[in-house]
Amino acid sequence: MFRSFCLIVVGCVGVSLAAQAQLYRYLDENGVTVLDSRVPAEYVKHGYEVLDQHGRVKQTVPAAPSPEELDAARAARAEQERQLQEDTTLLRLYSSVRDLERAKQRQLDQIENLIASTRTNIGVLRLQREELQGKAAAQQRAGREVDEMIIREIGEIDAEMQRLERVIAAKQQEIEEVEANFEVSRARLEELLDS
Repeated sequence: MFRSFCLIVVGCVGVSLAAQAQLYRYLDENGVTVLDSRVPAEYVKHGYEVLDQHGRVKQTVPAAPSPEELDAARAARAEQERQLQEDTTLLRLYSSVRDLERAKQRQLDQIENLIASTRTNIGVLRLQREELQGKAAAQQRAGREVDEMIIREIGEIDAEMQRLERVIAAKQQEIEEVEANFEVSRARLEELLDS
């Protein structure tokens, strides 16, 4: 029994010595490397190394991330989630590149139809304006002042024609954006379908 007790005590002492032989290496506030049996709390966030009794690195505890690094990691995770959602939607909408091309063409056709109908409206307004100008010219030839209502209607038609021209310019810009967006979607869909 005494012998068992001695073995237990020797074993405990051995474990205790092994634990005491463990050292920590860290940098202090002056950038000086320190070896110690513990790491003071104020240095833990800067990271440290755990050494065994032979001075070999057993474990490296990295420095705590800075607020900028945490922000960057959050932004990266958010970007990954956004990309995953986009990829899921893309694969749900289109089973092939040909499906995507058809959808693109449908969208472009809708925009082109709107541009065409807007141009038709501008043509109608031009005819109305010419008719009003004819009336105004007839009044002037007859030696009368041009009716205020005619002048006001011509101004309203001019303003509406300018608005419709802006609509056409916006829709032409939209065509470029649709083509660019579909080009990005096409490249990504090809990548997803190939993987």
